[in-house]
This record gives sequence, C-alpha cells and structure tokens, in this order.
Amino acid sequence: MILVVDCGNTNTVFALYSYDKSIKKIACWRIHNNSKRTADSYYPWLSQMLTLSDVKINDITGICIASVVNETLFNIKMFIKKYFKINPLVIDNDILGLGLKVNIDNPEEAGADRLVNSFAIKCLNLSPAIVIDFGTATTFDLVGIDGSYNGGIIAPGVNLSLEALYLAAARLPRVALKPLSNKKSIIGKNTVNAMESGIYWGYVSMIEGLINKIKILDEYKNYKVIATGGLSDLFKKSLCCIDHIEEDLTLIGLVNLYLHNFNNLKK
Repeated sequence: MILVVDCGNTNTVFALYSYDKSIKKIACWRIHNNSKRTADSYYPWLSQMLTLSDVKINDITGICIASVVNETLFNIKMFIKKYFKINPLVIDNDILGLGLKVNIDNPEEAGADRLVNSFAIKCLNLSPAIVIDFGTATTFDLVGIDGSYNGGIIAPGVNLSLEALYLAAARLPRVALKPLSNKKSIIGKNTVNAMESGIYWGYVSMIEGLINKIKILDEYKNYKVIATGGLSDLFKKSLCCIDHIEEDLTLIGLVNLYLHNFNNLKK
C-alpha cells in the first residue's frame, strides 16, 4: 500500500491506496494543520486510524508527500523516518526528474499541490484543463495537453473571505457558508443573509467571470473545467462552467507520481 500525504494551509490529508491491478483508495483521514505538532504526536493519531481500517504500518511500502507548509513538512518527514523507516517521495521545489513540466517564469514558485494536480489531470486523461481548487486560496490552474503546468490565478479562499469580513467589520457576525440555490434570494433582508449572499454569489460570479475571461483566449477555449477541493460540491449546482468534479485530485496525483518514480526510489 502507498500512503500519500497532502499538507495544505488548513488541513493535512493522509490517504491509503492499493495498487495491485489498479489504483484504489482504501481510506482517507484529515487532520487540522498545526505546524507545532511534533513527529511523535502524529503517531498515536495515525496508528489509531490505521487500526480502524485494519491496516498495519508494515503494510505500507511507499509514501509520497506534497506540502505548501515547510514547518509541517519537516515534522511529518521526521515522523515517517522514525516510525515507518521509509524514504518518502517529497514533492517540493526540487521537481527535476519527477515527470512534472512547469512552464512559468520561476518554476520554484509553483505550489506543490498545483503541480501534483496537473499531473493528476494528465493521468485521468482530462487534459487540457482549467483546474479550480477550492482550498484556503481559490486557485485556477492551466494544464496543457501534455499535463504541463502553465500558470494560473490565485484568489482568496471562500472561508478566508468570511473570516476577513468578521474580523475587519465590528458589527458583522461570524457566519458559516452554505449553498444558496434560489437566485431570487440574492437580496438579503438581514445582515446574515446579506453576508451569505455576498460571499456565495460573489464567488459564483468571480469564478464564472474568470473562466469566461480565460476562455476568450483562443488557446484555452476548448479546455475542460475541473473542480477540486473541499468546497467544490458546495458550488457545483450554481456553476454551469464546471465540467467535472474530482475531490481527490491531489491524492490521485500523489499516488501516480509515486508509481511513476518508483524505480528511481529503489536506487
């Protein structure tokens, strides 16, 4: 089995995949990202998760990690070294030889998750594509027909915007995001409804507007639009521009990258 780890700004996701005749997800667990969580503190939590899934540590033969938080990556690498005794494949700024093609001014600036998503798009035969990732930031990434990462757009994430409203405006309450299906309710009759409408329909309009602006360009007009990330389901009924939702896009990319580089890891 392969353990893949996606360290994001908000959460770290651990997922187990088997790869006998085909790649299959066995289990998936999410933990809030805390850069001060030590290597030893990961062990009891993950050990319990493995036990609940009837998996032993020795069943894991390979590990692949992508991280956008250096402090978290360091602690997880220490955890793996101590308890798994496996040399993990780490997707970071050193991407040479991993099969990732990056066509931007400074390739080292590209987030590991965005590169992994591009590789996943190629593996799923979905390229060329525009990938919208609903995470801490909302990102739009252009993936070429060959799976290359060709740049993109970074906007504030939905929850980040909600938190900013609450913190910056003294009289505005903290609200939770929820799907709004009735466009007739776009005008809020109270503060909470007005905030919900502003965030939800504001993001719908932003996403549709940016996709339209990208597709005006001839080279991108036939690109499929793929959504991923924890909040992708929240918007799917309101976004006609989305062709496909793949919540596990980063995890799929990680396990495929591991297998793609398996022979090099054994050397």
